[in-house]
Formats: sequence, C-alpha cells, structure tokens
Amino acid sequence: MNNINLAFGRLLRAKRKKLTLSQAEFASKVRWPQTTVSRVEQGRRGVTLHELLAVARAFRCSVADLLAELGGDTGGMNRAQASAEQPGFTPGFSVAFASESAMLAQLARYGVRFLGVETLPAVSTLPVEEAVLAALNYANEPRVFEALPSLALKNANRLDWNKLVSGAYTLRLQNRLGMVVAAALQLKGSTKGVDAEAWAALQAAYAALAEGKLDREEVVGPRPKTAEALAFLRSRTPGWLSFWHGLGSADLKSFRRYLPS
Repeated sequence: MNNINLAFGRLLRAKRKKLTLSQAEFASKVRWPQTTVSRVEQGRRGVTLHELLAVARAFRCSVADLLAELGGDTGGMNRAQASAEQPGFTPGFSVAFASESAMLAQLARYGVRFLGVETLPAVSTLPVEEAVLAALNYANEPRVFEALPSLALKNANRLDWNKLVSGAYTLRLQNRLGMVVAAALQLKGSTKGVDAEAWAALQAAYAALAEGKLDREEVVGPRPKTAEALAFLRSRTPGWLSFWHGLGSADLKSFRRYLPS
C-alpha cells in the first residue's frame, strides 16, 4: 500500500471519530459511497483533488490544514532535509532538490533544455512530479519558471496531481506551484493536445493551492534594489501572477516558446 494513502486514511478516520460521525454519516457529507470511505480509511484508495476539497469542507478546514496535519512537524530541518523524509518520494529527489545541476539534468530527461547550459547526465529519472517539485526550488530563475507550465501541460495526463500539490505544501512551495499552474491556465488558448480532463485537474490544483496560499512574496528574477524599482516591477506584474504574491514581468510569449510546435 502507498504510505501517503495509509497516512491520509488514518488522519481521515481520526478526524471523523473526533466529530463522532459514522462512516455512513461522513459519506453523506462528502457524497461518497460508504465503501469508498472505508477503502480510503484503510489506505486502499487515494483521493483526487476534488475529493480532497470535499473532505476539507466536511471538516470545516482548508486543504492546507489537512496537508499540514498529514505532513507532520519537520521541526528544525531545512526543506531539503524534510523532503528526503517524506513518504512517497524517491531517494534521488533530495539530490535534485538541493542541487541545481541535478535538477537541470532531470528537466533535460523530460525534454527541457536551456541554450548555453551544459547539462550533466542524470543517473536515474525522477517521476515527473518530483522533477517539477525540484525545479520549483529554483523557480525564481526566469528560465526555469518559464519552462514549467509547458512541462506540466505536456505531462498533464500522467501527473499525479495529489502528490504534486501535497509535495508543494510539504516544502512550502505552494505559491510557486500556484504561479506555474496559473501560467499554464493562461496558455489554454495556445495549447493543443490537452483534453478537458487535464484542464479540470489544473483547475482543481489551482483551487487546492489557493486555499493555502502563503503571505510571502516570490520574485522571478533579480530582486530590485530600490523601492522605486520594486514599485515599477509591481506595476508590470500581471494580475494572475500577483495573486500568488509573485513579482515579475511575466510575458506569455516566453511560456509559449516551450510548447510543442
């Protein structure tokens, strides 16, 4: 069984019992069959982002609160150390998360290469969710940030969005992932080969991330050194980016360059 599913099942059962709800009563609240509640609590079934939102509403909390309880307390560990401890991540993830060259090697495995950058060969290939999470740690670099929306779109039907969103919460990178998802949604009219189910998954991810948005500014590119320059950059930041406390003169043409021709 998946460790994350087991942990979520235990959390769901504990919170349900704290409210003195039977499985049938809880099933009625989230509009699931009782058998689904049972399977989830036993760790035999994962939940989709839509289902996760329903659970959060039933418990009158945010998705962020649920994922924080699921992730547990990492104490004084830094993010790279914490990531290595999380169930469900492959051993090579912490290397890619802590090393820009290792991260770029993983992006190259998925067809993302940057001009003028020599990419070292990757020893193994991380799952695409982990490659995206590792890249989020470096998404303040414009070239990395601009490549991620198209990477998400190209792999929209194979991404485990639950793992990606929960991983971003664990690493406190939900704003950065929110910026990437928002940019991908901006490209809807320019993208071919992405079906309705994938767009729905993007919208669900957006909603789940927005519930736990951090009050922390993310700057794409060098941070301006004067108040005047900072104010000017804010004036050039589009609304879809500033919603995530992102700061940068994001140009959709830059994102489109990475889309398949």
